[in-house]
Amino acid sequence: MAPSPDDEIRFILNARRWIDADVASRLWTRGWAVADLAVGEGEPFEWFWPPTAPVGYGGLPDWGDEAMQRRPQIFGPRQTPWIRPTRITKTGTAWTLEYGEAIAQKPAAPQAYAEDTALIADLERLEWWPMTIEEARKIQRSRLFEVTTAMAHDAHYLGLFPTEPYVGRGKAIRARQLFEHQRARGVADAGSPTARTPGDLNALARLLDAEAWASAVRTARAGGNGWGVSGPDGA
Repeated sequence: MAPSPDDEIRFILNARRWIDADVASRLWTRGWAVADLAVGEGEPFEWFWPPTAPVGYGGLPDWGDEAMQRRPQIFGPRQTPWIRPTRITKTGTAWTLEYGEAIAQKPAAPQAYAEDTALIADLERLEWWPMTIEEARKIQRSRLFEVTTAMAHDAHYLGLFPTEPYVGRGKAIRARQLFEHQRARGVADAGSPTARTPGDLNALARLLDAEAWASAVRTARAGGNGWGVSGPDGA
């Protein structure tokens, strides 16, 4: 007997609920990375937050953007003040969170989470530490206003070199924008490069830029004197 449309909807909803309740799935979808996929049997994965990772940590490329990877001599070696990233591991049934460390940022004390739901509920705060969520959002709002105002007047605004997960998210948005543009001209292939995200793609790109900017501000602060959003002695 073939499944009914209601059965298919229930399956999708149940799968979504499972993903939302599974720590590893939530970490992956939010942009956390695994330091070493080839760990020994019984050894826990180490998940880390890429914006707080030292250069090359966990096998990440020095530069996130593919064009920059092909021409590293133009940009030089990427530098970051981060010494150790914010990372999460699981031992038995409990999760352990270890905060990152940078030149001018000491780590906070590690935290233990006995319940998956408690860790999932705390992920956004962990991703913005040592900023608060509200401070990060304030910086994003300021960046949005600055960029929108500059674009409205055809003026310049300061750019930045984003890290993952912002590079990957931006690539997906640009691929979708290209597809939409080609489809409007009648030259797009039948298949879409990415699933259609509800909303305006240009607005999503600006929100992503603001999020990456707030992350870069956090890193600049972690570097202390002489560090800016573009690196050492950056603006």
